[in-house]
Amino acid sequence: MSPTTVLKRPQAPSASALSGSPKAVKNGKPHANSSVAPLAYGCDHIKKALQSPAEGSRIKSLYGGATRVALDSSRTHAQTCVKCKFLITRTFLCMQCPYIYCPKDAEAHSKEKRHFFGIDSRSGHVYCFLCQDFIYDPTLEDIRMEKEVAMEGGARKRRRLDDVKPSSEDLKYIETNTTLAPCRATGLRGFLNMGSTCFMSVVLQSLIHNPLVRNFYLADGHKPKECVQTNCMSCAMEEVFSEFFATDKTDGFGPVNLLTTSWKCEQTLAGYQQQDAHEYLQFLLNQLHATNGGNSDTKTEPCKCIIHRAFYGKLQSDVTCEGCQNVTTAVDPVMDLSLDLRKKDKRKLDAPKSEGEGAMQTLQECLERFTSAEKLGMNEYNCGNCSGHQEVATKQLTVKKLPPVLCIQLKRFEHGSTKSSKIDTKIRFPMQLDMTPYTTRAKQKGKDGSTDSGPKSSLKGHGPYSYDLLSVVVHTGQINSGHYISFSRENGQWFRFDDSMVTLATEKHVLSAKAYLLFYIIRSLS
Repeated sequence: MSPTTVLKRPQAPSASALSGSPKAVKNGKPHANSSVAPLAYGCDHIKKALQSPAEGSRIKSLYGGATRVALDSSRTHAQTCVKCKFLITRTFLCMQCPYIYCPKDAEAHSKEKRHFFGIDSRSGHVYCFLCQDFIYDPTLEDIRMEKEVAMEGGARKRRRLDDVKPSSEDLKYIETNTTLAPCRATGLRGFLNMGSTCFMSVVLQSLIHNPLVRNFYLADGHKPKECVQTNCMSCAMEEVFSEFFATDKTDGFGPVNLLTTSWKCEQTLAGYQQQDAHEYLQFLLNQLHATNGGNSDTKTEPCKCIIHRAFYGKLQSDVTCEGCQNVTTAVDPVMDLSLDLRKKDKRKLDAPKSEGEGAMQTLQECLERFTSAEKLGMNEYNCGNCSGHQEVATKQLTVKKLPPVLCIQLKRFEHGSTKSSKIDTKIRFPMQLDMTPYTTRAKQKGKDGSTDSGPKSSLKGHGPYSYDLLSVVVHTGQINSGHYISFSRENGQWFRFDDSMVTLATEKHVLSAKAYLLFYIIRSLS
């Protein structure tokens, strides 16, 4: 079967606000064997339908009738959605039933009735809802052009039909500027384990299924052909996105370039020893920040790189002297929150940790403990107002600024003077997380005695901070001989990633995991 190609036409509005369209990869030069290269247009879905005698005849007949309606500007009902009844600028006429829908309802109709082809009411062109793109098929194009010529009449009607067919130059241009149809290129692909590289795989999966990072790379946010940096991690990351979203491959991908570039940028990563996923995430985010035009001095000017726009937040630290009530405040940038799983007075680093030790905690309890006031010892604080004397003080951390993508590390690994250990206790975490109670504003209201701990929408930028779970990274096994797997959400469905193996998962599977890293995305960016 010859390669399937799709015309590069504007995408129809999608029901998913944050979905990224596959990146275009040109086929290259036209075939040199003939002046008009033999091309196979359309997509696999329309090709299969047209190859069936009965179904093909039915589709041609319906397409001819629908095209006549679409090209007749006097028929206003062609512009009216049968479901929402609004007269809008674009509708799709279903090629498999006599109904007309707006883009949103047309997509829902295609999923419900499995009617995958629609006709643009403005042009008569065919749209495949499986490919999420307009398609060009010679058979259907001939029908459309015949209807167009017949309806316009007059001098145009007397012209030969061949005059409006694509010339040899047109066909060469079409072939050069078409893309392989990535019908299955949705990023659902695993990574080959190249020798204890599962720590890298789970971090990459969390970024691939992060809509902000994904859309940046699919929109050519970083252009390797124009990049002059040596050992550029962003170029290596762009290669990964191209592999995952511009091809139909479903087998595991070996990110050799990204691995070797990581080794060159950080010598401690060189080799095939197991690394910590959280440490690699921090390394990768710092590298992507540096190689995407990020500025180092964020105090004078906010950084506009994709990493800061997605992950950048601020923590506020308030230290209060109990002697004079002087408050020292500091605000620091953060890319994630690291939460202790034990109360500090009960942490004994050399004590063995069992799986069922202690009552099961929740993520909210860990966040509350993280943002609660704690006493500092006599040797931990010198008050400037008390003549430099050591005084007892309290310290409280609060979230000054929340990022669009919130990364939370659950500190499962503890390192003592004699040995290291892993806390294997399960922490319950929610699908939806409200971060309002842990913000600086909410904590200050609590100190003032206000019962209203939630920000009101009357102040711009202080609406409810609701997050949805996006990805989960899990470490299984022992501290020195474990394995990383991850879960990510794509188009409302959860998937489990275990190196090159990708399988469906349920919310129950996700919520029962012993999470090490959690990624939440803000519900509304407004």
